[in-house]
Amino acid sequence: MPASIQAAAYADTEILFDWHKVEGFKGGAIDGVKVIVRGTDGAAQTMVAIDLFFATSHIPTPADNASTSISRDRTIIDVAPTTLGTTGAAVDTPGWFNNLVGHVPVLAGDFNDADLIYLNIANVNLVGEEIPVSGDLYVAAVAKGALDFRTTVRVNETGFAAGTQTVITLDSKDATLGFAPGDVVHAVDDAVLGTIKTVDSATQITLTKANVDAIADSDIIYNVSPIQLILSGTV
Repeated sequence: MPASIQAAAYADTEILFDWHKVEGFKGGAIDGVKVIVRGTDGAAQTMVAIDLFFATSHIPTPADNASTSISRDRTIIDVAPTTLGTTGAAVDTPGWFNNLVGHVPVLAGDFNDADLIYLNIANVNLVGEEIPVSGDLYVAAVAKGALDFRTTVRVNETGFAAGTQTVITLDSKDATLGFAPGDVVHAVDDAVLGTIKTVDSATQITLTKANVDAIADSDIIYNVSPIQLILSGTV
């Protein structure tokens, strides 16, 4: 989810993230989904529903002369789904229709309340409504209301060139409230800092390696994966 898009709140019907290829899923069907949603500047969201859509690269087609879609003489077209449109805007691009294999509505009431303070989590059981998986698996998400991933954590450094620093000084907001080891962080202009190795204090993070792009003083930083999905499957 681009940092530059997270700089404004998402609204109902807007794409949270476009088709993302799921790597390493084992199984012939998805039978459950866990959804973890980070908060707004270190505080839990007021949760709304999220629509998850699943797609495959394997499109079965009947023989050209078949009169129905039910045919033993089938071939597979192997093609990734086309984009839904621009992240942070409503769906406006066609072409993915035959890739679509499943829809999981994650309701606002599926999420826990704000007891975890910094994030919300939901569990959706799909037993009896499993989503079949063949070929490459893709997932996309659309907001069903306002979601806000804005942050005020800023770089507090003289601007530095690409590949020069692993330790980054921050200010304006306690970094421990919104960031954790493993987060991939970008500046608001989508310049790439890198992956957080440690959150050392309220005002300092250490990256796994030196920053990828040049970074300016007072750049606001974002975790580019504020929504995490954990899929469970059956053979």
